[in-house]
Amino acid sequence: MSNVIVFGANGRSGRLIVREALNLGHDVTAAVREPARWQPPTAEGTPGQGKPNVVRADVRDADSVRSAVEGHDIVISAIGPSGRHAHRLYSDAARALVSGMEGAGVTRLIAITSGGVHHRDPNFPWWYRNLVSSLARELYDDMRLMEAIVRESGVDWTFVRPARLQDEPPTDNYRVLDASNPKGGRKVTRTDLARFIARELDEHRWSHAAPTLAE
Repeated sequence: MSNVIVFGANGRSGRLIVREALNLGHDVTAAVREPARWQPPTAEGTPGQGKPNVVRADVRDADSVRSAVEGHDIVISAIGPSGRHAHRLYSDAARALVSGMEGAGVTRLIAITSGGVHHRDPNFPWWYRNLVSSLARELYDDMRLMEAIVRESGVDWTFVRPARLQDEPPTDNYRVLDASNPKGGRKVTRTDLARFIARELDEHRWSHAAPTLAE
């Protein structure tokens, strides 16, 4: 079992990742900006091995990241902006994560971006390639920059690229391709995403790859 830290742990996907990693017996730290606002994940399925530690961390600040990740085996980034614009969140976080992880001697990163990063993927419906990708261009551009920054580092990276995320019960019926959207796939549930990431902690099948998830 691994010692895992989750940035963005108070988000909708982050809380589920914390829960699923605990359920698989990992030691989990939730890294959040405001620990007083931490919302523990709702229990579901097999009881986990305990509760997460909660630490204050600023994912845009390399010193803060370094302090938070010290002693962990794997870093998970489940960060995301509150709206449709990134405001450099992903690229700023990438620089801080790389610097902080290298300073602390932590080598493995699993980060959530989006299937939209490959916005001209022919497996997307035409309306997505021509409409949605344009509306979210600034967001996807910053995700692409995040990926580029991490790839140029010595970090052992995995970029998990989900299709449109759904707050619905898990289906366990999604498909996965490396760096390409499964043909016709439009959505995936957040719990399926969280379970995929939690399994990858042990399986380590997708090193230096971009598993793209869609039903």
